[in-house]
Amino acid sequence: MRVLSVSAHPDDVEFGCAGTLAKWADEGAEVTMCIVTDGSTGTQDQSLMGANLSKLRKEESLRAADIIGAREVVWLDYQDGYVEHSLELRRDIARVFRRHRPHRYVVMDPTPVIGDFVNHPDHRAIGQAALDVTLTAGTTPGHFPELLEEGLEPWRGLRELWIMGPGDRPHKEDITATLERKIEALLCHQSQVGEDAERIATWMRRRFAEVGQSAGFGAAETFQIIGQGPGFHADEVADDVDMDAPPVDPAAAPVRRPG
Repeated sequence: MRVLSVSAHPDDVEFGCAGTLAKWADEGAEVTMCIVTDGSTGTQDQSLMGANLSKLRKEESLRAADIIGAREVVWLDYQDGYVEHSLELRRDIARVFRRHRPHRYVVMDPTPVIGDFVNHPDHRAIGQAALDVTLTAGTTPGHFPELLEEGLEPWRGLRELWIMGPGDRPHKEDITATLERKIEALLCHQSQVGEDAERIATWMRRRFAEVGQSAGFGAAETFQIIGQGPGFHADEVADDVDMDAPPVDPAAAPVRRPG
């Protein structure tokens, strides 16, 4: 099974779905993480922002991806904080979608306000473009024909679309076995957690344990899952993949290190 996540910033996956990605990697999935922005503005330190911060955050993300078990990290290098919902953005995400041909596709929620949480403008733009790809540019040849010239045919074998938080979602995914790796991956982002690492780790253990409690799990992440309707054409693709593969020994699952 192939999994592709599309997120805005270098630490979004770690907050939103790292426990689930790590679980799938342990089960033998090929996990690719696409990070759209360069992470260059995520600091209050004016001496660090820009190219130096971007380089640092990419290094942090590669260490985190190694812990998660991702096979590859793809960077689109849009300027952090300046992303707008555009045809160019949709095309660039579609290029990644067609190249990696995911069976499971994990994206961000583009809703402007979620509960009492104001969603980051980059999250909104990237979340919407990533969703649009499933209906248009990723699955239909007439959208961005230049991708055909690059040898990237539409991918019509998507089986499941998973929309991650913030906020609680209908589906709770058990991450009891991977919660500590989720936290370890997040703490790789030292430029973001700084001296608050211990406090953040404590909060995450409590938060994700509370989420899992109602489902009888030690910890859980939540998602909205869509597996039918426009954008799903798995019956057209001769691709026999087991979406519920039994767990394997993580030591036996080959992992290609990012970088």
